[in-house]
Amino acid sequence: MSGCSSPTNNDSSLSFLAPYMIPPVASSLAILPAFHDLVAKSALQKGETIPLRNFRNSFAGALKASPTVGAIVGTQMIFQKFIEKQLISNNESPTLQSSVVSSLFVGMASAPILAVFNGQTMGWSVKESLRKFSLKQSFAISLQETAFVASLSVVDHVTDKVKKQYANLKGVEYAVAFCTGALGSLAGHPANTALTRWQNGMKIENITQLMAGGVRKARAIGIFSVFYKMTKESLSSLSTT
Repeated sequence: MSGCSSPTNNDSSLSFLAPYMIPPVASSLAILPAFHDLVAKSALQKGETIPLRNFRNSFAGALKASPTVGAIVGTQMIFQKFIEKQLISNNESPTLQSSVVSSLFVGMASAPILAVFNGQTMGWSVKESLRKFSLKQSFAISLQETAFVASLSVVDHVTDKVKKQYANLKGVEYAVAFCTGALGSLAGHPANTALTRWQNGMKIENITQLMAGGVRKARAIGIFSVFYKMTKESLSSLSTT
């Protein structure tokens, strides 16, 4: 009848594909405002001066890295959710512990691809990054990515606790996303510094050197986390309308 409507095959297909499409798209867009800080942190980790870039050059570099970030982080978050479901019963909701443990698995599996992305922030090609990949780089990436994936996956858990104490406002949610991302970045930053220096054939000369570029990276990941959350929520609402 003309007065009735029913879900179309396209609608059901979109709902099915949304959980697999949204994380990569959200990640590829969220890296755009954060990429220049990642370039800056790589320079600082190597003891170099932060390269001077205008908006056009910075945005061009971000656009070049965007597909890689979308593929990497999107796959990480999909894989994290899959692992997390295996750790809990069907009638249980994800917990902070299950999010952290599943993030550990993802962090360990991400090493080769993340070596490529870290190389991109230094202007390297995929081939060059993989050629310089080593076991100790794999260990460093596992540590940094466990912290990164955990920071993204625990945002909702932390937000729920914070909203019980404070106002139920979007601003509170985004503040939590920024702080969680920044803290996760700082936790994994020594490993990231070790990775960057090892990729460049440099040694770690002292402990304090491991935090070089830490503030720039924390800001980058905080910004990334906010834009990732905003974009993911916007795309999720579109897929359900």
